[in-house]
Amino acid sequence: MESMQELIMQQALTLLLNCGSLAEDRVYRSRTEAITRGGTPAIVLSPDLETAERESFDVDRCQFEMSVEILTRESPDGSTPWDKLADQVKVVIHRALMAQDVFPMADRVQRFYTDWVEEEGDNTAGDCMMRYRFAYLCNSSDLAIGPTYY
Repeated sequence: MESMQELIMQQALTLLLNCGSLAEDRVYRSRTEAITRGGTPAIVLSPDLETAERESFDVDRCQFEMSVEILTRESPDGSTPWDKLADQVKVVIHRALMAQDVFPMADRVQRFYTDWVEEEGDNTAGDCMMRYRFAYLCNSSDLAIGPTYY
């Protein structure tokens, strides 16, 4: 049985693999290996912070944060900078993650953070990091299910 966070991560991975971004099938879960020069643009999903507050006797209101990294490199001929390519991917994946009812386990999904980091080198590389926050109710005694009553 999987936690609510894992269900969110799996759904996000499925959505981004099928959203038609420039990253195509280069969408990874918690990847630690370096992305090759030819392997960009790529998307890496990672779980982040989760917080919980008691909502009622047996129900917690949880917020789970997920990082979405877009790794790009300027085009080989130098005509398109890395951040422009990352922006094109960002628009497509944001639309996929924010579509109505794609996360039925969450009652709210919000992008709350975007950061751009440029790396020096041949065909300048960059990392556009976005963070999404998912709010949901969870049974206080079981992380794998929503509340049985409220």
